[in-house]
Amino acid sequence: MIPTIRRVAATPFTVGLMAFAALSAMLSVSAPASADALQQQAQAVFGSGEAPPRQSSAVEAALGRVLFFDTRIGRDGTNCGTCHEQSKGGADGRKTALGAFGRQGKRNTPTIVDIVPQISMHWTGDRESLADQAIRALTAPPAYAHASADEALAVIKALPDLNERFNALYDDGVTAANWGKALSAYQEHLVTTSAFDRYLQGDAQALNTAQKEGLKTFINTGCAGCHNGRLLGGTSYQKFGIVADYTQYIGSQEDIGRMAFTGKESDRRVFKVPPLRHVVQTAPYFHDGSVAELKDAIDIMAKVQLGRTLSDDDNQAIQTFLQAVTAPMPAELQRP
Repeated sequence: MIPTIRRVAATPFTVGLMAFAALSAMLSVSAPASADALQQQAQAVFGSGEAPPRQSSAVEAALGRVLFFDTRIGRDGTNCGTCHEQSKGGADGRKTALGAFGRQGKRNTPTIVDIVPQISMHWTGDRESLADQAIRALTAPPAYAHASADEALAVIKALPDLNERFNALYDDGVTAANWGKALSAYQEHLVTTSAFDRYLQGDAQALNTAQKEGLKTFINTGCAGCHNGRLLGGTSYQKFGIVADYTQYIGSQEDIGRMAFTGKESDRRVFKVPPLRHVVQTAPYFHDGSVAELKDAIDIMAKVQLGRTLSDDDNQAIQTFLQAVTAPMPAELQRP
């Protein structure tokens, strides 16, 4: 599946690359004897199609929804909903996020729909969890832009309706930890069921013939080597540009990726593998939003990650499959 690569000294990255190659080979599908064989193959790679059990209550999620869209907390009215819109697939449609006071962010905004479970948050994994991301957003310049968490919490405490809801739900009322819990709960409840989920759950007719061919192409091409599990990604880190320099294809400068967070040279250009659920709704693509069309993003990934040049038919087949992985946005992804 993956072309031969010149020998280099063993490093954590090359060891990871060998594991990636082995996984891709293991996932290879060659003319399943029956439709059931493909379905079983998909279940082994992507799981059962069932959403993970929720760890939070509907009441906590309801508070998180209110906080998510509240324009009174951020210093200029910016809120979580500013960058995560229902009409944009839970993202914002921009190359990179636009935060408080018009501050331009560095990286592309991911969807917040169907994002559990993942190993971390953000492109570089510099947020441990949804709660961690929410808490740190309170003081992040691109988001709420408060000078400190205490300043942000004081704003919330001064709003009687919010203060009352926190006190009713949490013994210690308004705290940064409880802010994180509520927003995490809300996002945990943003779950959809796609045609591909139904297929994994056992409905062999949930995908049409073209979508099944696209699924086979997605696996055979090697995409599932990283984009696996229920979210089709989000469970590992990978260098962007395993076999070719990605900057030659996306027209932007190098982003050192996870290295900026860990300080390790081995993490240069390494990013969390992004989930592909709802990918057809969340253009533009890549960490810097540099690619506008899904077709181009697929071609680039094949070249720089797998050393392959896709035919137009194979590219279209993968696009067709990815359409089956998306679903209508949940009604909860709008202001209550």
